[in-house]
Amino acid sequence: MASKPDLLFILMVAFGVGVLVTLFLPLAANDTVAAPASELQAGVIIRD
Repeated sequence: MASKPDLLFILMVAFGVGVLVTLFLPLAANDTVAAPASELQAGVIIRD
């Protein structure tokens, strides 16, 4: 059973990781935020 400080710490770490991923993923993909790297990120569904 996690105590409140532990849960808060986990939430803070998860938030920090999310921010870092949001900042560095476009750089790693060599794309801008306005040009998503994949159809899935753009919300486009391609049907055969």
